[in-house]
Amino acid sequence: MANIDLDRTLTYVNDQVVRLSYQWMLFGQLFNTGADNIKILNDSGSIVFALLQRLMIDDLMISLSKLTDPARSRQFENASIYNMMAKAKALLSPTTSSQVDALICELKQHVHNIREHRNKSLAHADLDHALKLSALPPVTYDELEKAMTTVKEIITKVASEACRWTPQYNIIIPFGADAESLLKVLKRGHCIAVES
Repeated sequence: MANIDLDRTLTYVNDQVVRLSYQWMLFGQLFNTGADNIKILNDSGSIVFALLQRLMIDDLMISLSKLTDPARSRQFENASIYNMMAKAKALLSPTTSSQVDALICELKQHVHNIREHRNKSLAHADLDHALKLSALPPVTYDELEKAMTTVKEIITKVASEACRWTPQYNIIIPFGADAESLLKVLKRGHCIAVES
């Protein structure tokens, strides 16, 4: 049976992943649905939507970096996958533990460039990078997607076996409140402006 400390850590980590899943879904609806929609966004406020796009990606990278921080930083515990795993390890079967270890190795690869950005640019101001003396490795949408998918797999395995609950990542946005609805309103507004 799971202990309270593990349950609290797991719940927090899972809640962060649910939030990121929601954010990633909205991001995809806005910025990954074709050239016509990008034109509507640019025509409606290119600076606003470019800033929103950058802020959403930055937040995603910072959040994934925090989730993949070590179990502890000095004397302080981190709310991270590694801390969750340290608390869950004794409750997992050898098979599940081995599967999760393999997923964590995979996750390290997916977040390597993401963590570089967090450590040198997003959460800290590395002078060489700030002065353009060194370039950071690019972060692809594929890396972000794979990192989130792997984190979900880890949490699902740990939650199912150690805490006897199954996380749900099917994001449901109320009708009319998602990014697709925003795009429809913007398109309608541009049609009305053209007709006037």
